[in-house]
Amino acid sequence: MSQLPLISVVVPVYNVECYLEACVNSIIAQSYTNLEIILVDDGSTDSSPKICDKLSSIDSRIRVLHKQNGGLSDARNHGIDIATGEYIIFVDSDDTITPDAISTLQSLACEHNAAIAMATFNNRCKCRGRVITLTGIDAASRMLFQKDMDSSAWNKLYHSSLFQKHRFTEGIYYEDIDFVIRLLPEVDRVVWTDCSLYNYRLRPSSITGNFSLKRLDVLDVTDRIEEAAIAQWHSLLPAARDRKLSASFNMFVLLTRNGYARSEHTDRCWRNIKSLRMSSLFNRNVRLKNKLGILASLPGRRFLHFIALTLGKYLS
Repeated sequence: MSQLPLISVVVPVYNVECYLEACVNSIIAQSYTNLEIILVDDGSTDSSPKICDKLSSIDSRIRVLHKQNGGLSDARNHGIDIATGEYIIFVDSDDTITPDAISTLQSLACEHNAAIAMATFNNRCKCRGRVITLTGIDAASRMLFQKDMDSSAWNKLYHSSLFQKHRFTEGIYYEDIDFVIRLLPEVDRVVWTDCSLYNYRLRPSSITGNFSLKRLDVLDVTDRIEEAAIAQWHSLLPAARDRKLSASFNMFVLLTRNGYARSEHTDRCWRNIKSLRMSSLFNRNVRLKNKLGILASLPGRRFLHFIALTLGKYLS
């Protein structure tokens, strides 16, 4: 019997001393054992570097890279650069994975000859053991319409050949959707299961748990996705524009609730909403949340501003 392929698990680490051991222990405990576990210490200032070194002394499969702080994308890219596995999977250092996560994804990738195998997380849907195979373009469309498949970099297994030309964009927020949507259209086959294999932890200090103007990067990211769809992947255009609309609604609400109701950023969101809303309103693939946002925007900006202030916590 041939040996199962080596899988590289890339874990970017930055100031997660309270969560790191739980994360790495969930990887060590995988039923799939042919792993190299790459801990990329991104210039942590807490005890995370010492914890990384301690863990590497316990399990010979663990490799530690200490580097100057460069951000999440930079850390992931460094991990990719030194990975030697046939497949790569990313796990954020404050999260955990279920014991059969890697085994399940590897089996699906092998059985369906898929370059990317994906699962869901945090029990977002009832697991019925459902498995879907589809083209990369179709998977990208479902992600952009925000149907079942999320656009996070984690909870996915990638064939290492995909990284010969692709890396994470450094210095931006929403680097996951920027990366995954660039990758998918070049993939012939993707496999997805409704099984929840990843435990995502939303911390108060996380990017998505706090508002800053840096979160407006999502508008630039969705602009680029729309431009790429126009230039290369025309069948993705409705989904790309709906994702841009969704980002604009989200940022409009967050800006309004955080004191930026009258700003050039909110103006930009409103322009996007006005130009994109009608094409999404009558598209059966658009999720209900977006359609409710569209209806709330029809009476005008002042009404949407009122909705953002009164109901915004349910919309953002």
